[in-house]
Amino acid sequence: MAILGRPQGIFDLKNSDMSIGSFLTKSDIKEFLGVNDDDISFLKFKVMEGVEVIDERKIQKAWYGGEINNAPPVEYSSLDEFLLISIIKEALPNCNIERQIRIKRFKMDFKITYEGHSVFVEFDGPSHFAISRYGPPKHGPFRKKKIVEDETGIEVVNWAYWIQRCTANVKALFDKNIKGYGVLWSTNVHFGDFFFDESAQIIETINSRFNAEHEGGFGYFYGENTLGRNNPEHPIIEKILQGKEYREKLLPKGYEDQSRWLPEKLINIT
Repeated sequence: MAILGRPQGIFDLKNSDMSIGSFLTKSDIKEFLGVNDDDISFLKFKVMEGVEVIDERKIQKAWYGGEINNAPPVEYSSLDEFLLISIIKEALPNCNIERQIRIKRFKMDFKITYEGHSVFVEFDGPSHFAISRYGPPKHGPFRKKKIVEDETGIEVVNWAYWIQRCTANVKALFDKNIKGYGVLWSTNVHFGDFFFDESAQIIETINSRFNAEHEGGFGYFYGENTLGRNNPEHPIIEKILQGKEYREKLLPKGYEDQSRWLPEKLINIT
């Protein structure tokens, strides 16, 4: 199963709460990877909404292939992690970020220290929740969290792939009163694909850490233009409306009230 579907929308580092998508601007790519124009001159950008952009998958492929001069080493890294680093710096200019911190037998993606308080952040992609080409997840998503918290006394926050890459969610790491966001616009791995019997509880636990519930649930994740954001509508909505896919694809195991999980367009269809 491919993790990402057709790219949609433009991400903007300077307005990450409101501008959501798979296309990255040239200026943001230089920020994420610490490269210059010459290093990425071979890439084929296109103009959307007056700015030069490119599908994030093409950047990751070029980076993993060693084609981008002066980019950071690929080992133990992903484009999502470097994107998050830039968002963290944007949200918390005076914070300290440490990467790949070894705790016992684990490596933690980030340790962020801000105003004397530290948290570990683990970015969890779809393979942490659903069956992938490597098979089902070997452990529950909170196993590492418990072991590291018991060892260090420092909170571990699971930043799952549906938690929006934005400054509000970074600030929510240190202020639990801040309302964060979830968003899904191109993934091919949906909540109904998750492996664990208690998937609904797992998702709710992660969402609650970011205060990501709005409008009585999580249906707003799928767009279009929800909560004043420029987020594309996920193509699966139209597929369900056309009878080409089932609503159950969006409903995790163990859910109770489907209206909390479905976009408004899908709640009343049979």
